[in-house]
Amino acid sequence: MTGATVLEPPSRGQLGFGGLVPCTAVAHGESALVAVLAVEHHTEGLAVPLLVLSQAPGMLSWEVEEGLEASDDVGTQYHVRGLSRQAGLGSLQVSAWLEPAVPADARRLDLVASGIQRVSSPRSGIGIERPLPGGTWELSVELVPDRTAMPVPPEPGSVALGPAAPRVPARGLTGFRGLVPVGQARVVAGGAVCIWAVERYQDRAVMTVAVLRGAEGAGLGGDVEVWDDRGGRYHVAMLHETSRDGWTEGSLELVPSIDPGARVLGVKLAGLEPHGVMDGPFTFGVALPETGE
Repeated sequence: MTGATVLEPPSRGQLGFGGLVPCTAVAHGESALVAVLAVEHHTEGLAVPLLVLSQAPGMLSWEVEEGLEASDDVGTQYHVRGLSRQAGLGSLQVSAWLEPAVPADARRLDLVASGIQRVSSPRSGIGIERPLPGGTWELSVELVPDRTAMPVPPEPGSVALGPAAPRVPARGLTGFRGLVPVGQARVVAGGAVCIWAVERYQDRAVMTVAVLRGAEGAGLGGDVEVWDDRGGRYHVAMLHETSRDGWTEGSLELVPSIDPGARVLGVKLAGLEPHGVMDGPFTFGVALPETGE
């Protein structure tokens, strides 16, 4: 389990939510990769969650306000603010808020990441930040991508698996096998349940989600079940969660690794707010690209 820092947020929630874009943008560098997990459209701007994985030991640090540049193919230059940050050993997930909203005729979002630091901890206990080698990471996000939704596969007949304790670190550059784009949302009167992406690793997977609400709400909570079209079920464990008025972000570890022969992943989230409009269940069918294994 890793710590999470919540930064001063702009207006973000269910009322201005305009949809999700699934992403496959991954930029590899000398010692790290940067991936865009999704693009979350809102009336006043957009939320962009990014993942950094590094071979450098220890924690990572990145101030997106200074180290992320954003533009699009119609000439818009975006102002960048930080939303949230979750740091683990060799990994960092940040969500950036970009303003203004994306123009209707834009088809590509271009991002340049720089200034990512590794934090070394000498014996004195005071962390020292050193720039990661590689300089910059350039990413292009297609704003009108292919759909990822598939019919939800039948649930396996066996009973649901109980939760498993997360392993630390859950994310690692050496075990990273690819990004499965999702970018799907279920919208109801009181909010929206979103799945951003699924990261594939050698012996596990990590699924990132968000819940948007019209007002203050509790954390992610509830039950999450994951299975595939080959009859496999996956243990689910919470890695970290960040909540603020109007939204919650979370990352979930799936064990074991996703079956390379599976073509559809089924996901069900239930009991997010018991006895309320966000109770669910909310089900998703996610297309799984071939891995070549």
